[in-house]
Amino acid sequence: MIFFEDTLSERQRIEEAIKKYGYASEHNFWWYQCQANKESKNIFAEYEDGTGLLTIKKKDKYIIFSSPLAPESRRVPVIIEYLNCVFQSQKIEKVTFELEDELYKKLIKALPATLKARKINYSLTCPVYNLENFEPDLPGNRWKTLRKEKNKFYRNHSVLISDAKTYKDKGTLHYIINEWRKKRSGHDRTHLSPYHNFINENFKGSTEARILIVDEKTCGINAGWMIPNSNRFYGSLGIHDYSISGLGDILYLEDLTWLKTKGYKEADMGGGETALTNFKNKFRPESFYRTYIFSVVKQ
Repeated sequence: MIFFEDTLSERQRIEEAIKKYGYASEHNFWWYQCQANKESKNIFAEYEDGTGLLTIKKKDKYIIFSSPLAPESRRVPVIIEYLNCVFQSQKIEKVTFELEDELYKKLIKALPATLKARKINYSLTCPVYNLENFEPDLPGNRWKTLRKEKNKFYRNHSVLISDAKTYKDKGTLHYIINEWRKKRSGHDRTHLSPYHNFINENFKGSTEARILIVDEKTCGINAGWMIPNSNRFYGSLGIHDYSISGLGDILYLEDLTWLKTKGYKEADMGGGETALTNFKNKFRPESFYRTYIFSVVKQ
């Protein structure tokens, strides 16, 4: 196993691994780069067969960012080999993961006696939408409430969509992130620095990035990319400033409508805890999957 600490210089190496083995929503080089801050450092762990782990070093712990870059049969062995290596060679307290349900269960069963998985810290529920079945006009009785809300909003407000990558006022976008954090009603865990870094990097790695302008005021951001080796889009960013009643619903509908119009087949709209999941249920996802956030320590 080789550890590459200058991940920006190793962009080609990491992107080749993502292209070959990527499958999870956050398998995106530039989004991985956005995770680093003053208190942490990105380190790519690569194996001889080209598989690898996107990791983040933070004080006395490591964070495994997303799932392994490996074929299904190698994912658990890759994790265990990494755990054995870092616990033997470095003084660290724990390694933290976010893994999808099936991979989590397989890892727990395979952990050697020298390692212990702590109790799940929390879980995220991720909705998946079938965009081929989504109808932007929201017809029928089941969409009645949202349809009335949408029509009223567009009657009462001037609404424009613009390219976020050509938008010059980055300060306003940072303001939206901060207002979203302050005003949101849910208690879901949030980490703001990746979003601010994403804006600073002008949404590098995204295939779609738009701003929502209502009554000549920029108040929402949608952005995301295609999940590697799939036909599914990942909505990594959908944030607004709560300045207008119903703005969250309008931003979400704009995202689904835009993606359908552009020809995307499916959309993974990202994980959340109870409050966010309840909100996303209004838009009738076709399915869900769950991820678990937990840590592994030495016995």
